[in-house]
Amino acid sequence: MNTCPVYRKSGGLSYHNTISGPIGAILAPNLDMKKHADLPFASTLCGSCSNVCPVKIPIHEQLYKWRQVIVKEGYSASRKTFSMKAMALTLSSPEIYNTAGKTGRWILNHAPFAINNKFNPWYKQRDMPDSPEQSFGEWYSKNVKKS
Repeated sequence: MNTCPVYRKSGGLSYHNTISGPIGAILAPNLDMKKHADLPFASTLCGSCSNVCPVKIPIHEQLYKWRQVIVKEGYSASRKTFSMKAMALTLSSPEIYNTAGKTGRWILNHAPFAINNKFNPWYKQRDMPDSPEQSFGEWYSKNVKKS
């Protein structure tokens, strides 16, 4: 559990299951897939849990397979499905990606209440970081000479 970056930041209570951490995220959907459909998604799939597992369980691979089963069975939240489709569209188009980045930075600087409000479940738990003045791509094009 302690090697998982998500578990370290969120803590065990966010897993809403007796067995917390990545192993709990694998076991809980077996008991009640609908109730615990969100747990396999509480992972970065970085593989850190698999690397330190003393019996070499490929935990991150099992979490990924659970994600596929949950989506196929229709237990993923409709807003998550919509969000993933919107993200796929955004990441597949450089123009949309750049526009979304600029829009997000503008909102964080000029209208933070649009993000930090009661509809954001992290609002009570986390402070919003300062937004960068420019994207990495903008910085790179200004500061690195093109050959």
